Amino acid sequence: MQYALVIEEAMRGGMRIGSMILLVLIVLFFLLPILAGRAPVPGDIRAHEIGLFIGGIIGYWLDVLRTVFAAV
Repeated sequence: MQYALVIEEAMRGGMRIGSMILLVLIVLFFLLPILAGRAPVPGDIRAHEIGLFIGGIIGYWLDVLRTVFAAV
């Protein structure tokens, strides 16, 4: 129900377009490594699992940057 209100508010112009773009970028920052299988979603809040998650995200983006710079 709350998500519908947020979307409705955004559609009426309550949120600026910059906020929407920032939200999409943050979601993609975390979602792409998860979908690629590089960052396992933690099952609980143990330090080891959170470390694997953060390490997977950092490793994914480092590989992306290496690939981009190697192609340039």
